[in-house]
Amino acid sequence: MSKKVLIVDDEEDTRSYLEALLSDNGYETALAEDGEDGYKKLIDFKPDAIILDIIMPNQTGVGFYRKLKKSEEYQHIPVMILTGVSSYKDFFGRSHLSLPKPQQFMEKPFSTEELLEKIKALVM
Repeated sequence: MSKKVLIVDDEEDTRSYLEALLSDNGYETALAEDGEDGYKKLIDFKPDAIILDIIMPNQTGVGFYRKLKKSEEYQHIPVMILTGVSSYKDFFGRSHLSLPKPQQFMEKPFSTEELLEKIKALVM
C-alpha cells in the first residue's frame, strides 16, 4: 500500500508539480489550496505526512499547523514546511502556545532529490 501525502499550498503550479513528483515516486496524494481546505482534506484522506506552505489565504500554514498539533487524532502526522519564507521559525515561536517544531523544513525553490529524501524519512 502506498504512503499518502497531503500537499497544502496556495500556488497551483507547486501543487501540480509536487503531485506529479510524488505520484511518479509511488505516493498517493491529495491537494489543498489553503489551511482551511487542508484540514477538510486531512479528515477524509488521513495522510501519512503533510507538505505545508506558510503564507496562504483563508487559513495560513501556521494556523493549520497549530490546529493539527492540538488535535489528539492528528497531532502524530509528520509535517514538512515547504515555503519561500526563510524566517519560518518566527511564525512558530510567536504564540503563547507551546508547539513542537515541524519535522522537516525546505525553502522554495527546492531540490527534488532532497524533497524526496525528506518525504521518505517522514513516512518511514
